[in-house]
Amino acid sequence: MNASLTEILSAGWGTMLLRGAGMTVFISVCGIMLGLAIGISGAALKSGGHWLARSLISLYTLLVRSIPELLIIYLLFFGTVQSAADLADWLEWDDLMSKVFPILVGILAIGLISGSYSVEVFRGAFKAIDSGQIEAARAIGMSRPQVLRRITLPQLFWYALPGANNVWQNALKDTALISLVGLVELMRAAVLGSAATRAPLTLYLLAGILYFLIGVCSQAIFVWAERHFGRGMQGARR
Repeated sequence: MNASLTEILSAGWGTMLLRGAGMTVFISVCGIMLGLAIGISGAALKSGGHWLARSLISLYTLLVRSIPELLIIYLLFFGTVQSAADLADWLEWDDLMSKVFPILVGILAIGLISGSYSVEVFRGAFKAIDSGQIEAARAIGMSRPQVLRRITLPQLFWYALPGANNVWQNALKDTALISLVGLVELMRAAVLGSAATRAPLTLYLLAGILYFLIGVCSQAIFVWAERHFGRGMQGARR
């Protein structure tokens, strides 16, 4: 017999979903930070690096964006699981396989996927910066680190924010795929709860509400960031 919402919450599945939501946010944040690092460095190399570096970055973005996200997760998981198991046996660390390894796979997968899209986001942001500002800064004696800190980076992140918002939202949803390799994030918690309570609709609706709330909060943060870091930019563009 299906459990009611009250029974589901009293049995602790509400707490389980909240913990899963916390893990979802953690994996997303760590993965997107890795992806941003890949995106910025990749965009810099693609915009003005050696031809070999440009070719490698282009190959990386083409491969990752052409392969389904689930397949990337499977390749990372099954390509490293034996080595991770051997390491766990050598260290006599059982939690490595049950807890740490799925988290690392999730962060790496989200980072590689989001990084492939972030490269193009930041490449467009680099191109949007007026080269005349950089030339003027150098003309008045600014060093390269000063130009980077005072002119390039502030505008780079502001121009990249709309695209980075889309990358973040996609990364947030991609974390649901990590549940297939054993990580108990929000989607996995909903699957376990639906099997235990025989109330899949209720559990999946609760998970959907939590995903929605995370997305709304994320959107609000990006809107605030665009307004905050864009002060003075609107007037400069006009």
